[in-house]
Amino acid sequence: MKSTFFSFHRYFPVSSRDRKWGLFVNTLGETRVPPHTPYPPSGHPKGFAFDWQQGRVLDSFALVYVAGGRGNFESAGNINVPIEPGSVFLLFPGVWHRYQPDVKTGWHEFWIGFDGVMAQNWQKSNFISAAKPVIKINVEDTVVATFNRLIQAVRANRPALQQILAGAAANLAGICYSAQQGPPETGNPGSNAIELAIARLEGDLGRDLDVKTLAQELGVSYSWFRTAFTRHTGLAPHQYVLEMRLLRARNLLVGSSLSVKEIAAETGFQDEHYFSRLFRQKMQITPSQWRLRSQKR
Repeated sequence: MKSTFFSFHRYFPVSSRDRKWGLFVNTLGETRVPPHTPYPPSGHPKGFAFDWQQGRVLDSFALVYVAGGRGNFESAGNINVPIEPGSVFLLFPGVWHRYQPDVKTGWHEFWIGFDGVMAQNWQKSNFISAAKPVIKINVEDTVVATFNRLIQAVRANRPALQQILAGAAANLAGICYSAQQGPPETGNPGSNAIELAIARLEGDLGRDLDVKTLAQELGVSYSWFRTAFTRHTGLAPHQYVLEMRLLRARNLLVGSSLSVKEIAAETGFQDEHYFSRLFRQKMQITPSQWRLRSQKR
């Protein structure tokens, strides 16, 4: 950690265009706090400034990433978590919180504040939760590079800056969500079991799926595999294969002259009528209609 204090921050106006986008950013910044330096630094506007004794309540979301140093984070609900390098903590509208670096280490922090219907939907759908605000990130270089790129965009005052910032905020939130979906620790499986499973499944979509056999071949338990796979992809193994078969079928309908019956067999559907019925259920259109519509484009 550098021994000199450094701080960069911006606070942004939000237009009606930005709100219509669904996600907007109201602040972005970086601070390097050396050991034995008062915290938080001054210079932040009312509504964002705070002190340790009183803490703070925001009216929007924020994501704070600690790239170096250590500290502590507290929030409503008796949450008190030590912060280590590579940690993210999320701040939620209306939720009291406070945080500070360890006086012996200081820290290096980046932050981005955001709001909008998209962020509100993330919380409503429990993709982000004030009950679990601290997340350990395993892609530190990516996160730091993202913040550095955003700071450069702000300094350059890029056109449609809000949309650039909002896209990055969504990307950072996605990284946080991904980090929370790591495989369960129980079962002691190989770290790449799910990646291997996905490669196997996508490489042979015509094969009948036996999840228990696949788990056994990968050296993990059936219960662990189902749970870990669903957390990793958002779909149970059978659902994942079904969606991949339908995706391949759509590509074949557009890019080949195979009949619907041949495409059904090629993508692992033994029954042409089941394939057509399922395709229409998912796509609101028959396979033949999908092919005809695609040819007209």
